Amino acid sequence: MEEKGLLSVIVPVYKVEPYLRRCVDSIRNQTYKKLQIILVDDGSPDNCGAICDEYTKIDGRIIAVHQKNEGLSGARNNGLLFAKGEYIAFVDSDDWLHPSMYETLVHLIEVHQLDMARCSVIGSDGQAEDSILPRDKHIANQLITDAHVFELYFTEFLCKVVWNAVYRRHIVMGIISPERCHSQDNYVSGRYLYRSKRIVITDECLYYYYKNPTSTTHGGHKRFLDICICTEKLRDDLIREEHMTNRFYVERLNKKLAREFFHFVRVNDDRYRLRSIMRSQKKFIDKYLDFFRRIRFNYLLRKKKIQII
Repeated sequence: MEEKGLLSVIVPVYKVEPYLRRCVDSIRNQTYKKLQIILVDDGSPDNCGAICDEYTKIDGRIIAVHQKNEGLSGARNNGLLFAKGEYIAFVDSDDWLHPSMYETLVHLIEVHQLDMARCSVIGSDGQAEDSILPRDKHIANQLITDAHVFELYFTEFLCKVVWNAVYRRHIVMGIISPERCHSQDNYVSGRYLYRSKRIVITDECLYYYYKNPTSTTHGGHKRFLDICICTEKLRDDLIREEHMTNRFYVERLNKKLAREFFHFVRVNDDRYRLRSIMRSQKKFIDKYLDFFRRIRFNYLLRKKKIQII
């Protein structure tokens, strides 16, 4: 049963020993004090597990969960099993927070009766910092309602990640993040937005996003096939589980899926080399790609000798 006013913060932890204390301390030092901090040690081979246990002894709001490695999504999913809060938040364990982040976002939720509140972000590589603000400055600090909320999935980066927000519990619960898939936020953020009817995005930069070149979420090779998988799953689950009937949304998701598959075919990465494509898949992609991408897509099929079966 949820606890009124409690914010459960879920932190997946894996191979982030140099950054973990910075992350956890930034959560502990929030001006919003009614917190449950869930550290999910995802079988990390370094000292992260011991650091998590250490924090449980110095702060009674912290619990440590240890599991075999299941990936970022598996850690988030299992962390939710322990969440008791009226509100839910996620933090990546190499990132950190402004001290007033959660007080600001919970206040927005309570004052405006929101389903979620989001903040702007500062991206940092440890040296330079860049502010990430709403792409459309006119939506900052404004109440966004009903159909306009899901529109943000297609247009706003700040709404396609899960960690710069506080959610009401009912928005998050029951949605399983796709495991072993590097673009899980692509799926989960869409599900959260579709469930939400009232949100606000503040232009205050309260979340510090560390551009860690070794992180599976912040760096490395972009796995375009995972994005395709998550986009297709989002479309299908919105229809099946959320009973989405809006044809405009379905078409927008189909166009996004076709574009993502085009990017997958276009990239030169021998680890994910495509050898063949079903004729029905090609027909779908041709239908939903714009004219110039469709021309390039068919050129790439010939150039890379991808068979149509």
